Amino acid sequence: MTNLFEKSLLLGFSIFLLTIFSSILIPFLNEITDYNDREEDSLDSYTVLFDEIDSAVLYIINNPVKCYQKDIEYPRDLNITFIENFVIYEFVFRDDKFSKVLVYNISFLNCFFHDITPQIYLLNVSYALSHIIVDFINLH
Repeated sequence: MTNLFEKSLLLGFSIFLLTIFSSILIPFLNEITDYNDREEDSLDSYTVLFDEIDSAVLYIINNPVKCYQKDIEYPRDLNITFIENFVIYEFVFRDDKFSKVLVYNISFLNCFFHDITPQIYLLNVSYALSHIIVDFINLH
């Protein structure tokens, strides 16, 4: 009888500890899943910006007398270099450095966008003096 009583006390105490432990951990688990969701959103923000700049450049190549303007969200830890016929994207994602290089059949006015604060900018792409000019205009 004592053995059954001890087992029931141990089982009750372990359920009590498990309840306390899980009530402490559950809010942190929500924080971890929110953090992971934000990380995936940040990778998406890089690809959205790359696609937006690419479509703007292609639009200007096809329509050289027009100007392309659009509000874009510039992500953090992104460096963009426009040099000759190349666009070089360098960014840090989960402590790893990545780079992406795009080549076009027309040259750019050489410009560098390094260490820009992440916020919303006006993407301005135009064609002048046989070069494509890309600029990020601060809206604030």
